Amino acid sequence: MKKAINLLMLLLLYVVAASAQKYDVKCLRGDSVAVYDVVETIRSENTYYSKGEKLVFYLHDGDQVEGVDKFYDKGVIDTGGSIGYAVIQKDGKKYCTLSENLVFSKDNPEGVEDKVLTKSDELAHTIQGRIFYSIIPYIIIALLFLGVMVLNILAMRSKKIRSIAVVAIPACIMVGTLLEIWAYSVLGTNCFWWCDKNRYGFFGSLLRIIPFGLIVFYQVMSIKFYEPVILGEAFDGDVQDGISVKPALISMLAAFPVLIASALICEFLGLGGWIETFLILVSFLLALGIGVFLSLKRNIELMKSKKWGILLTLFTIVYILGCIVAVWGLIVVIFKLIIQILIVGGIICFVLYAMPAPSSSGGGGGTTYRTVYYDEDNKAHDSAYACDKANEEIAKREAGKHN
Repeated sequence: MKKAINLLMLLLLYVVAASAQKYDVKCLRGDSVAVYDVVETIRSENTYYSKGEKLVFYLHDGDQVEGVDKFYDKGVIDTGGSIGYAVIQKDGKKYCTLSENLVFSKDNPEGVEDKVLTKSDELAHTIQGRIFYSIIPYIIIALLFLGVMVLNILAMRSKKIRSIAVVAIPACIMVGTLLEIWAYSVLGTNCFWWCDKNRYGFFGSLLRIIPFGLIVFYQVMSIKFYEPVILGEAFDGDVQDGISVKPALISMLAAFPVLIASALICEFLGLGGWIETFLILVSFLLALGIGVFLSLKRNIELMKSKKWGILLTLFTIVYILGCIVAVWGLIVVIFKLIIQILIVGGIICFVLYAMPAPSSSGGGGGTTYRTVYYDEDNKAHDSAYACDKANEEIAKREAGKHN
């Protein structure tokens, strides 16, 4: 009897654990989210899903749905930014919607595990996630760099504005940069969602990437535009007489490769424990510190003040980090946009190269003109592709004779 009760309890627990998962709709942007039909494919007793083209209906904040499964829409090629979709069930039919707009419902019985949402989906609904999944921080960053541009122009025309710009320009750059670093630390490359082709299509993404690229370009060049403001009319534009950035940049870019190389060397030599930690830390700090120290030394000489030299070097360090994040983000979004164009272009070129040349026939006599390609055996072919393939076979045959 006792065994039967235990078996019944285990069965009940299994039923609870296997029961449908409930999810509440919590839209990241706007107050509704689109729901599409889903294509279900069964191969080797496994079920695979893909997003359909038909928009069926919308879900709204506060709605509750039943979660079934999860899949990723990778498009033509997966470039690391695949969009997650949740397979949901309504009135016995399956649909799909962006999983980032769902949260695991508190109405789920104890024992039901969330098998649909990822850590990225959950992070999107934290305070930080909701901040950087809104457009507001990115508008603030754009306005800050626009403000830097205006201050740079006005500072060269007015000594009064220049005295304000000396402090205001680096302050704006630092605030914008820190926002970029913060966004990247929270969402990674997902912080560039606002120019993702998977969400906005090719042209929608392109319209966002163009201003993004212009802002990144100005961000990279902003410290050069700032030099005449802080150094005054005596600055002649010579790189050697400007703010020292290059040594610190080289050190910051080299520090992590040095860290990895040190770890591999320690592993190869069989070093472990505190010795390994100490050597890795020292190599990292040396790689990072040498360039930063050189920049600090030159900036102190430039400003003729230890205090202003230190402040200027701290500013350049934050500036460099922001530029690295911004440039990397631009590379990622451009790669995601361009890679499909290159693939489609390559397919089109291959088809045009491989397809037979069209024949044309005119009225007077019915003469037909066409391009004929001859292989090494002087046999005719209708396309260059067929001719090349024939030559490959001939080369293999001749190689077999010699062997």
